[in-house]
Amino acid sequence: MVQYDIPQGLYYTSDHAWVKVEGNTIRIGITDFMQKLAGEITFIRIPRVGKALAAGATLSSIQSGKWAGKIQVPMAGKVLEANSELPANPKLLNSDSYGAGWICVMEPDNLVEGLQSLIHGDDADKFFTEEHAKFVKTE
Repeated sequence: MVQYDIPQGLYYTSDHAWVKVEGNTIRIGITDFMQKLAGEITFIRIPRVGKALAAGATLSSIQSGKWAGKIQVPMAGKVLEANSELPANPKLLNSDSYGAGWICVMEPDNLVEGLQSLIHGDDADKFFTEEHAKFVKTE
């Protein structure tokens, strides 16, 4: 069975983004599960700094040789920083999805409320187990 890196202490969305709380801001990226499912990522569109985004809006569009999809905004807020390395080097999403491959930093309108809609802790383990069963064909 393929193993996925699912760091504890992060929050997750149902579309396979991770959210890391950093004081009053959140850093967002894609999970190891998503990058393994997508394969080698060849394109990403990052959000514009300064833009206010509603929860559920498109945060980022991502493409690989066999897949195209998007990450939704996990909670309403303003984009403070975007990873300008990614458009020129989208492979960072594959090689370091929880580090150098981060997508953006946002200042949420309501952090506490926003976190309540995300997957965390034991629920994250359960969620990824179910997702694995859905997407991965058994040998």
